[in-house]
Amino acid sequence: MLELILRPKREVDEKGLPYVLHYDPWLAAAGDGFIALADQMFEELPRPIITEGRKPRADAEERRKLCLRTVAANLVKATLSPSEYVGMAVPLGNGKLTRYDRGDFNADVLRLVIEEARQAGLVTVEKAIFKERRTVVAPTLYFLRLISDHGVSITDLYHLEGRETIELSAGSRRSGSKMPVDYADCKEADTLRAQMAEINGVLNGADIRLDNRECGPIQLLRKFRLETPEDAHTFDRHGRLYGGFWEGLPKDQRYRLTIGGEPVVDLDFMSMFVQLAYCRQGVEPPSGDLYAIPGLEEHRKAVKELMVSLFFRNQEARRLPNGGKGALPDKWNMARFKAAASQFHPAIIPLFDTNVGFEMMALESEILVGILLELASNGVAALPMHDGIMVAASQKELAVETMRSVSAAKAGRPLPVIEKPIQKPALNNSPLWCSRSLLQGVS
Repeated sequence: MLELILRPKREVDEKGLPYVLHYDPWLAAAGDGFIALADQMFEELPRPIITEGRKPRADAEERRKLCLRTVAANLVKATLSPSEYVGMAVPLGNGKLTRYDRGDFNADVLRLVIEEARQAGLVTVEKAIFKERRTVVAPTLYFLRLISDHGVSITDLYHLEGRETIELSAGSRRSGSKMPVDYADCKEADTLRAQMAEINGVLNGADIRLDNRECGPIQLLRKFRLETPEDAHTFDRHGRLYGGFWEGLPKDQRYRLTIGGEPVVDLDFMSMFVQLAYCRQGVEPPSGDLYAIPGLEEHRKAVKELMVSLFFRNQEARRLPNGGKGALPDKWNMARFKAAASQFHPAIIPLFDTNVGFEMMALESEILVGILLELASNGVAALPMHDGIMVAASQKELAVETMRSVSAAKAGRPLPVIEKPIQKPALNNSPLWCSRSLLQGVS
């Protein structure tokens, strides 16, 4: 088993750390092996400093134990997942408890346990960088050996009940910051939550694997957004689904996915955001690729990003977004791009610079949720990808028909669906992998 743990790891961007597992306080584990692992870890933690002659408070000890088990469960997932995480990103800031938090232990206990685990040689810790990344906790070689010695498996993991799957936050896209909104329960949120429970139930009941290896429990969340905390608590902006390990999988690694032992097919709504803009205006779009703006046919990715950005502004676009200038040919600026986009898409000009993007995103996610639920009613598990899905190859025809029928019901007309080829990396030529093993990385 240890050879599976000591596999080559991905290269990691020092600032972004895209291949870390986000700490999940609701993740737990069962099984004799995990219990023995957690007990041994707790015994190896340094003892808290207390007044001489006094015993540790029983409730404080229990909080430390519970916190350690949660940290250990996350480290087990980071280590044994075929997604090959390099560690886990942990939020350690203090704040008022909300509906999104566990009440069993707070950030103070979490910080204490992580520091004690570091002192015990169980983890390494990279401190947070303000506005760039959270604290990153990674398992040491010693921890990996403990997992192997105790025979811990990723199938030991499960999610505790009580985690909120409908999240609401406030903050503008321009500011890049957001804060959780502790909304009151309502019928709409109850309905949305029930939908997520059904979707998660189907996904966890399916045999979803990466490299023919089990991937652990799945719990998707749906995230909605307000402009400011003072806005009415509604669920009609954003609404995309997050939490699937496949969402961050590079395109040339999706061939490793299987559902029920079958390879997946990747189905996508073509030019979906612009399609939704035309639906909003009640106008049929032109035929062909809606991102093929004359003069920029070879820059489709940049065109897509810039077109989408026009719907997320509440004032006239004057400058290219960060990184936009280098992605376009010489002498192209925002004014020229917007003029070309307006000439190519005159029917949706009224939507530019009106900040309707999150509302369109909510419709996009409503269509996607409808597709997942309809397929689930037919016993089919689908992996959501914001504007598309992946399903087992044998379910392709049903999935395409479902995508067309659900989009017609919710957007007013069936949206075009395309199958994207499942890519494979060139032999020995993938930039996403390195030969440096985890053994070397933590030694």
